Amino acid sequence: MREKFGLIIHWIGFVLGIILSSSAGIFLHGFATKTFLLFLILVLFFIPFGLCWTIRRSLTGFAGFLPWKKKPD
Repeated sequence: MREKFGLIIHWIGFVLGIILSSSAGIFLHGFATKTFLLFLILVLFFIPFGLCWTIRRSLTGFAGFLPWKKKPD
């Protein structure tokens, strides 16, 4: 049960990171410099994704950084 809940949280963080970073890239494409835009996209992806990965890791004891990674046997 904890593994499935942790996986759901991990996927939520992954999808939220994709949505935030892609929307920032789309809306700020013409206004920001490429360096700042790349930095902003990376930050907006890794903050929610990293937080949700940390929650999953604390719940299950194991978590690959990508949500589709399986626990090694």
